[in-house]
Amino acid sequence: MTVVLAKAIWHKLSLFSNLDKLLAPNRPCHNSLWVSILALHKALSDRPTDLVVVAAFSLAVNNDPSGLDAEALEAEIVDLAKNVRGTILQMTNVYFVSQATADYPQAPASNLVFIPIGLSIKVCNIFYRIRASANKKNLSKQSRKIDYESLARGDLLEVRHVFARIVFDTLYPLHQNHTQSRNSCISQGG
Repeated sequence: MTVVLAKAIWHKLSLFSNLDKLLAPNRPCHNSLWVSILALHKALSDRPTDLVVVAAFSLAVNNDPSGLDAEALEAEIVDLAKNVRGTILQMTNVYFVSQATADYPQAPASNLVFIPIGLSIKVCNIFYRIRASANKKNLSKQSRKIDYESLARGDLLEVRHVFARIVFDTLYPLHQNHTQSRNSCISQGG
């Protein structure tokens, strides 16, 4: 159980690292991608979720659930989407944010993280109408290549595509040898 929890924590923290790998000054993104990753991270911290469900969720965000038995996980995928949207709403509520920081009186008020309502709506749209069933597809991006101009503008299909890629690549990295050695360190307490 401890190994599974350690792996889940490592995956959540790796989300931001994998996001950084795709971005640079000449490869910008819309702030909705950052906030969506933050919201997923917080939702998973508040309610740990099986990594297979998170993988299926990422595919459903990109409207491409093939490759996993996503239909069997539909209720859990929809539940995770609701949790992420709830987290976004919490980050938009000034009262909730100030209450969350009340446990840390030494922190100055300027450290509050508050997501403006317009950005909150844009991020919620990323997770709107999540479906795991292949026959319920909405529009999805056709190309695997990242279009950084569309990403910088906040194009919904592009942001969904990159979000899904970050999450899925975090859970199932291409460099398995590195991942296996990292998992060995986790299981040995290192």
